[in-house]
Amino acid sequence: MEDRTRAMPLRKALEQCLREASVSEVSRTRMASTVDRAIVYFERLGIERLADVGPAEAASFVTSRLSSGLVASVSTKHHRRSVLRTVLRAARRAGLTAGDPVVDVVLPPRSSCRTRPLANDEVELCRDVAWWTSSRVAGCWALAEATARGVELANVRKIDLDLDAGRVWIGGGRRTFARWGTLSEWGVSALSRRSNDIGTGLLVYAGSGGPAGQVSTCRAVGVVLLRAGLAAEPDVRPASVAGWAGRAVLDRTGRIEDAAMAMGVRSLDRAANLVAHSLSRS
Repeated sequence: MEDRTRAMPLRKALEQCLREASVSEVSRTRMASTVDRAIVYFERLGIERLADVGPAEAASFVTSRLSSGLVASVSTKHHRRSVLRTVLRAARRAGLTAGDPVVDVVLPPRSSCRTRPLANDEVELCRDVAWWTSSRVAGCWALAEATARGVELANVRKIDLDLDAGRVWIGGGRRTFARWGTLSEWGVSALSRRSNDIGTGLLVYAGSGGPAGQVSTCRAVGVVLLRAGLAAEPDVRPASVAGWAGRAVLDRTGRIEDAAMAMGVRSLDRAANLVAHSLSRS
């Protein structure tokens, strides 16, 4: 059975993996053009099965030129790598391939920031990693997407969830104020699963909170970044998840003040750093 599965033609295998990847329909549509480009690229190399895509072929696709002949940007290369890793994770679960040919593809950092916001394709990859790790890790990641970080993560209780409204109460910390955090559709699913797995009390930490809880929950977010292949990026840190959420608010409203409020940040300079936004000075 396994041999027949791995003998599936390359195009059929990658298209099936895209359908089965743990991403939203919007993201699946956005990823489709990159997956199709990968299929065409690998077919031109004479590759007929997904299992025959090795590290050299994967790296060659990630760094290949655009159809116009121009050199691909660093951002485009990162996007290709994230999409390929997301699809190949589904391929391993389906028994279509055994390894991860993308794991050693090293790229320059996406920015010169000390901490940059994650890109949408990176968040999708991390969601897949978190979901298949455990309900606790997926819950930690969902709270991080809602901008919880540091001690806030460990102190979120089950009664702080308002899943019907798609939000969670975040109690604040030394550098952040209390606020409602907005949950993504994926986050609602992840926290619903986690909520069903526990009784009452703290949502993603079994102890009594405090410094040990902060270390434990932040480590869970770090594990997701590590398994997604992002931990080695010099501009990626756990705060990059909150930066992603804040950046989405900034892109939607055009106001850094709104992004700061969403992230619970008192300083506009701090908020601007987290979302990689330049404040104009008069």
